Order: sequence, then structure tokens, then C-alpha cells
Amino acid sequence: MLTVARHVLPHLRAAGAAGRRASLVVVPSDSAKAGSFGDAVSAAARAGVLGMVRSVARENAVVPMTVNTVCPGPTDTAMYRELADAQGLTGKVFSGMTRGIPTRRLGTSEEVAATIHFLLCPGTAYITGQAISVSGGLTM
Repeated sequence: MLTVARHVLPHLRAAGAAGRRASLVVVPSDSAKAGSFGDAVSAAARAGVLGMVRSVARENAVVPMTVNTVCPGPTDTAMYRELADAQGLTGKVFSGMTRGIPTRRLGTSEEVAATIHFLLCPGTAYITGQAISVSGGLTM
């Protein structure tokens, strides 16, 4: 994130100063907000990303520029399925995992993308420094 910020922020600042919409959306994971069992180091790193995004958002709000995060929860992706298969998770275990999600299902990539798209729309220029969970209510 730090390297990307170093390269992207000057261009975003210039765009904002020129009156064009300047937005950055970072996608860590919902574990940044909630932690995750057996993955403390990764969750801590992602939480650090949230802190960095909030600081960058505060520092650049007058440019104007928005900086936000979208934090996906359990999402039905090929990688998620491969991980489940590699760990031998059966349909029964999979079903048990989704019971812990208030919507009782995994999210989709399209739902995550729609949230990112929302934050890039002109009508959201007053939203900055936020971490939006796309987790079916798992993290509230």
C-alpha cells in the first residue's frame, strides 16, 4: 500500500487541484476490522492499512480527494473455493460457515465491485476515510 500511495497520490492530488474527481479505494479485507482466527499477523497488517487510509484521507481532504476502503467479508471466489478444497472443507462445513453470516450466504465479487463503483461516483465526494464492510452483516 505504501508504494502504491507514493506513486498514485501525486497524480490524484494534481487531478483534485485541477477540479477533476480524485478518489482512491483500497481493498484490504474485513479481517482488518474484526480480526481473524489463526491469522493475527495478516489481520494486524490489514488494520494498519485502515489506519494509513484514514490518515491519507484526512491529509488530502482539502485537495479535494477521497480515500476509502472496501472490506470484503467471506466472498465466493475461485480462490475461496480452492482454499476450501485444499483444506478438505465439505459442504457441511461450508454450510456451517455461512450460518455465521447474518445473510446466510457468501458475498459475490460483483457486490464488492458495486461498492467500489459507488465510492467512485460523483455523488459520493463527501465520503472519505471510511471502511465499508461488504460482509453480509458479519461485521457491523
